[in-house]
Amino acid sequence: MRYAGLGVQLAVSLLVFVLAGQWLDKRLGSTGIVTMVAAFVGFGGTMYSLIRALNRQDAGGQDAVGKDGGGKGAGHKDGGGE
Repeated sequence: MRYAGLGVQLAVSLLVFVLAGQWLDKRLGSTGIVTMVAAFVGFGGTMYSLIRALNRQDAGGQDAVGKDGGGKGAGHKDGGGE
């Protein structure tokens, strides 16, 4: 459930950019090029944002383990087998 909202975020963002592109195409009287550009910009921007957010979450989780030395690794005595 950690990543459940990411697909919805991508879909909503893409929809908003496409609708804005269509509106602007109608206002300018163009043939759909603004819609295409808006779709690519919306998708690219959303992917960039999602990747940054996922990397930030991943780095935060690794830092927390690294700082407190969590887990059973070398140097941890758990009372068994040594």
